[in-house]
Amino acid sequence: MSLKELLAAASPARDDVQQTDFGYDVVPRYVCNNWGEVSAAQGTGAYPFDAIVIGAGMFGGYCAEKLYRAGAGAAYRILLLDAGAFLLQSHIQNLPQQLGGSIGGPRYLRSRDDTSGVQNVIWGMPWISNELFPGLAYCVGGRSLFWGGWSPALTPADLSNWPQDVVTYLGSAAGYAITATEIGAAVTTDFIKQTALFTALLSRVSGALPLSGVTEAGEAPLAVVGTPPQSGLFAFDKFSSAPFIMDAVRNDVAVNGAGGDTRRRLFLLPRTQVHRLNCSGSRVVSIDMSIGGVRRQLPVAPGCNVILANGTIEATRLALESFGIGSTQSGSPRVGNLMGHLRSNITVRIKRTALGLGAPTELETVALIARGSAFGRRFHHQITAADVVGPNPEVGMWSMVPDIDMIGRLLTNQDPNWVSLTFRGIGEMEGQATVNNIDPAKSWIDLSPETDQWGMRRAYVNLVATQNDRKLWQAMDKSAFDLALSLAGDPANIEYWNAPNGRWEATQPQPDSNGTGFWQDRLGTTHHEAGTLFMGSPGSSITDFNGKFHNVDNAYVAGPALFPSLGSANPSLTGLALARKTANALVAATQPTPPAGFVPLSLSPSDWQMVKLPNSPASMMHYGSVLETSGWYGLYWYIKKTFSNFILSLQWRISRREENSGVYIRIPAPNVPNALQAADAQGHEIQIDPRGFDSVTGTEGHPLKLTGAIYDFQAPFAPTQVQIGAWNDLVVEANGTRIKVTLNGTLVNDYQSSRQQSGYIALQAHDFQSRTQFRNLLIKKLP
Repeated sequence: MSLKELLAAASPARDDVQQTDFGYDVVPRYVCNNWGEVSAAQGTGAYPFDAIVIGAGMFGGYCAEKLYRAGAGAAYRILLLDAGAFLLQSHIQNLPQQLGGSIGGPRYLRSRDDTSGVQNVIWGMPWISNELFPGLAYCVGGRSLFWGGWSPALTPADLSNWPQDVVTYLGSAAGYAITATEIGAAVTTDFIKQTALFTALLSRVSGALPLSGVTEAGEAPLAVVGTPPQSGLFAFDKFSSAPFIMDAVRNDVAVNGAGGDTRRRLFLLPRTQVHRLNCSGSRVVSIDMSIGGVRRQLPVAPGCNVILANGTIEATRLALESFGIGSTQSGSPRVGNLMGHLRSNITVRIKRTALGLGAPTELETVALIARGSAFGRRFHHQITAADVVGPNPEVGMWSMVPDIDMIGRLLTNQDPNWVSLTFRGIGEMEGQATVNNIDPAKSWIDLSPETDQWGMRRAYVNLVATQNDRKLWQAMDKSAFDLALSLAGDPANIEYWNAPNGRWEATQPQPDSNGTGFWQDRLGTTHHEAGTLFMGSPGSSITDFNGKFHNVDNAYVAGPALFPSLGSANPSLTGLALARKTANALVAATQPTPPAGFVPLSLSPSDWQMVKLPNSPASMMHYGSVLETSGWYGLYWYIKKTFSNFILSLQWRISRREENSGVYIRIPAPNVPNALQAADAQGHEIQIDPRGFDSVTGTEGHPLKLTGAIYDFQAPFAPTQVQIGAWNDLVVEANGTRIKVTLNGTLVNDYQSSRQQSGYIALQAHDFQSRTQFRNLLIKKLP
């Protein structure tokens, strides 16, 4: 497939791949699309997108890939939009250690009164807040290129006030189990070797429990595939959504690209800032956005769903701006239930002899998790340990080591006397899962009077730790100090890192109830914003159990914004599992459960036969459960059986107004002489042609040739105009001499026939311009 350059230049590249002063722009050009390509893919003769995903980060990229995979059998088309560009093709820690520089992490960019708009290469801060935030990673893959990888599942205690069917789903093989396996978190020690240090620490932590609210400990669930998932496959390394997107796009090009962009199913459009979703009634009908600084409006076709996956805060801004949700008690639309995590980083070092260990003989890096509760809410400790000189036991954990000499240096530099440990405490913040009566003293989001560079209102984020949060924070920190002392066995065996002073000290700091301990992080540091668009029942929540907005028919959310409560776990595994749930639900909706008495017609090509005119290239393309006409004239016979009295139900759609097709009933077998002429002479065609084109006169509007007509016998007696690209419900009831045609729920024809009352069913391929699609072919036999 020929791919033009993505960004226009004074001297356009001669080759498919652009050359720069530093190399070749290979990966982005072979993964991303530009607006011209997306427009062409939606032009004349193309079908509309079935889903538009806003945000190609951790959850949006993953959701789009699942829509593509699950939708393969339904010809499901997806457009993926992202405000950033393509940056890296894998997690940054899958790259050599020193690569990255200033792109390796965010800077704190904005507080409430800072309007600098500074951006650190890709990290930007689109909202205003009372707290400093790292903001968003404006790139394909988003934060998933940089995250730490901790992926605990929410426990039953964490999920105690979640909808029961969501809890059941997460606990099923289709929920946490498959997602954890996919990202590498199911087998927790495939990345970290069980060294003597690992065994000693896990044994001692487990043996000390219960202690200070901590009740369980185990191996760390890290999203790193350290061993191949199957024989003969490469290990995936640290999870990010970018490789998922890339592989899906390239698979689409390989499988569907030969037919041009109009037949491709997945498009990725970067540098596209979405401003607002425009609704008509209860449906999103268009999207306002800017591409490369140029304002554009993208129509949303009937039947297309929009998924907001651009981060909790930006997704909430779009929902407040577009959908009329939220309480207006403050004068501006506002939603509550904003939650982050309380986070502490307490670092100690313990004498190796106190752990029963001699000098290290191999690289020792350990990651454990310890969970607990206090004051009715959850917390956990991410415990990392290593034999390093200094206070950072993670220094070698998240780095590619490309050569054996470097491993030798790491071994040489290990501390023979001390083990450094960090207890990263993650505590559950208090939410307010209510759609009304939002407490202004707690956390919430509304729209600020300040506008961005496109003139759109920014979100204002009020993130506060309540008094209950402070009590939990203090209890969580105390448990970390108590666990550390329990491991040491004696105060003489432990020292504490005093970051402000830059040294190890023998005196233990005291847990701080005011949130001013030097080991306590700011509230906005965790990237775990969640909860504002929480799921539940209508009237008491904003979204349903599949992430759909209650008041919008075709708008969904993917990501932690759906959480009713946060628990203490990093929300990534749960958010990914819910994104998979949403993708599967959207695709499943294209193939509804057959009504009572109806059975599907087999779609096996062996049960169908194309009969065509001489030299005609007519064919029927199979996209799983979707059939699509191709080429010049022919009839596609269902040869498995004949039918006499029946109800045939199916859906069809056309890609342009000029299309012509039809559904034939009660026709002779395909092997009779002159089968095509016999079908017209002995059976009936239910016409599909919005023009009513008469090939004899070359004019339009012939009543016996319009959609819904019994072709050449009886015109429809009700309007049958249809939208291009929209699926239409067609029901044909043939009972004795009577043939009734119902289109989109309206009876449009009722005809008494004198022709044969038994025969075959067929679908018509009419001409080169027609790409008529059929799906959900069901039949019910009548007495």
